[in-house]
Amino acid sequence: MDLSNKKNLKVLVGTLVIVVAIAYLILSSLSTVTTAYYLKVGEALQGNIDLDKSYRIEGKIDVEKATYNTKKTPIELKFQIYDEDNPDQKLTVIFKDVKPDNFQDATGAIVEGKFQQDGTFNADILNLKCPSKYEAGEPTEYEGRVSEFLRSLGIKS
Repeated sequence: MDLSNKKNLKVLVGTLVIVVAIAYLILSSLSTVTTAYYLKVGEALQGNIDLDKSYRIEGKIDVEKATYNTKKTPIELKFQIYDEDNPDQKLTVIFKDVKPDNFQDATGAIVEGKFQQDGTFNADILNLKCPSKYEAGEPTEYEGRVSEFLRSLGIKS
């Protein structure tokens, strides 16, 4: 076997090892990805629910009726979510983790988890939707003065 053939064989084997390693990493990462079916509350209450599947459900939070029990082990945050279009249909969500600090200010939530036999939703993940802090408000007295000054200079219209 001549030297160039040995070199080509080593390059071929090295390339093959790299390709196989990359393929293995891709396939192993795909097998650990969990897919969650996305539903609104109304769809979740009407549809055929599989207790073995994960779901991601979006809805408005009824913050007034939420309970937070720190005496239970594990601690439990229990609340209801509903669709804005149909507030009568409510889904009870149980989240067994620390209540987020901004829970009282939340306007909605996206919960991810599984349905229980009794129809409640056991959330593993709780993402809150909060009102925007960056909405334009009334200008303060100082902001009005600055705008006035800039207008007098012809900088602001």
